[in-house]
Amino acid sequence: MTAPTHSPFPQRLMHALRRWRRRVAERSRHRADSGHLAGMSERELRDLGIGRSEVQGLLDRHR
Repeated sequence: MTAPTHSPFPQRLMHALRRWRRRVAERSRHRADSGHLAGMSERELRDLGIGRSEVQGLLDRHR
């Protein structure tokens, strides 16, 4: 008797679900980071070495 073979469909499905979960987590982090940076004062942002106009570009670059 031979060992049962795994169907590629369940493996593809699991891979797709993992990718989806990773994208959801990344979007959640992006929203949290956006909110945090938007709530910072100009002085706090300057202390980090960034200006308010740079925030969205920085967030988009790390997506």
